[in-house]
Amino acid sequence: MDAASRGTSYVYGIERHTLCLASLTGDTSNNRFALGTLGITEPGEIHVVDFRSDENTLQSTVYNHTSGVRALASTPWDPSHLLVVNCGRTSASSNETTTTTTGSPTSSSSLSVLAGAAVELVALSSDQEHGPENETQRIALLQPAAHTESSQYHQHQQRPVPPHAVVCHPATHSKRAAVVSTASVTIWDLSHQSEDRPAPIFTVSASTQPMTIIDDIGTAAWHPTNTNQFSTTDSTCIRTWDTRVDVHKAQGPVTMATAVDCAHSAKIRALNYNPNLPYILASGGDDGAVRIWDLRNPATALLELTNHSHWVYSVEFNPNHDQLLLSAGSDGLVNLESAVSVSSAHVVAGIGGRHSDPDASTSRRHQQASALDNIADKPRASDAEHTHGAEENSDSDSDTDDNEGAQRPADGLVAQFDDHETSVYAAHWSAADPWLFASLSFDGRMVINFVPREEKYKILL
Repeated sequence: MDAASRGTSYVYGIERHTLCLASLTGDTSNNRFALGTLGITEPGEIHVVDFRSDENTLQSTVYNHTSGVRALASTPWDPSHLLVVNCGRTSASSNETTTTTTGSPTSSSSLSVLAGAAVELVALSSDQEHGPENETQRIALLQPAAHTESSQYHQHQQRPVPPHAVVCHPATHSKRAAVVSTASVTIWDLSHQSEDRPAPIFTVSASTQPMTIIDDIGTAAWHPTNTNQFSTTDSTCIRTWDTRVDVHKAQGPVTMATAVDCAHSAKIRALNYNPNLPYILASGGDDGAVRIWDLRNPATALLELTNHSHWVYSVEFNPNHDQLLLSAGSDGLVNLESAVSVSSAHVVAGIGGRHSDPDASTSRRHQQASALDNIADKPRASDAEHTHGAEENSDSDSDTDDNEGAQRPADGLVAQFDDHETSVYAAHWSAADPWLFASLSFDGRMVINFVPREEKYKILL
């Protein structure tokens, strides 16, 4: 697809190394994204970038942070708050601690290591009392227990494992967050923000799951509506857990809800639920593949997309039009894929498929109806063509008209964006504009792009 049909890209660049990007999901009126710098040789920073679609301009506010930023997540309940996984140098205590960009500590003190790699809930606010510069203000410190790493590769070497990712539940009323390390996933309830050091409510690790081999956890993803369910990646496997069982009080091991063994041929680094079909899950791995699963029957993937040539770091469904799927990887590419055959549009339209759900949500049906009402006045096919198309749709075995089929979305690559020169670690949709997304590469380059207008018309019309 040529650049003209793709639209114009807008670039925000800084001369800092970056690994993490978040869409400010709590702000549904503005196209706002936050990125954090690693702070290897300089102080850490958090940049909040606002794309003004009416002016096609980028504006940013820079906040100084106490350390480098390994990962961050937006809090849906408050767009001025972020959860930040610290890395690099920090002065959180009297003893300065240094960790590598991969999260491996260089200090021999376990307590210092954990302090240097802690997860903070911070507020983005201007503090004019201490000078003209903006600073992040810590609200709470999430300090997980010191789970030790003891895998087949480290049987004789145990050390604290610092977190490398944090994921917030998308529901604004939930206020739950999952902190991820290679050895554990810890769940926190942030409903009581008066507590500056809240206690974890649930932990998945080798010690709490003695009958399950848990090694090399990559990431986690929350069920979009159920606040008690989340999924994790464990090397090449996907596991789903239910937090309604307290593993610390249970009599015996807890049985996981779902397990997809050997979901990829190499480590899984990305995971995302379809927000409109909660049983549909997308994964991306070091094998360069993006796979989509039905957790009700995960024996085989529903769909495989193989348009990356190297590791996949990020996958994300469009929250409004879930037939659109973003992926990004170490090949420097951002892929916009169509997965219409496993989307809610496919279910609601009633055009068949392997996992059609007659109990699709009423709200989703209303959304589809509203979309049709909004485009009712736009140019459309003649009445004869429309009637002919309706007759063909009533017969699932008949072939669609060639011209009609050309106007419908189909599975596969929609567009490939090569605006980056280094590994792309994240790509996220805007919370305000369903056709806009941002991507971030290691060299500090954030790029704003859009769904091509041809694909947009296929979806709307």
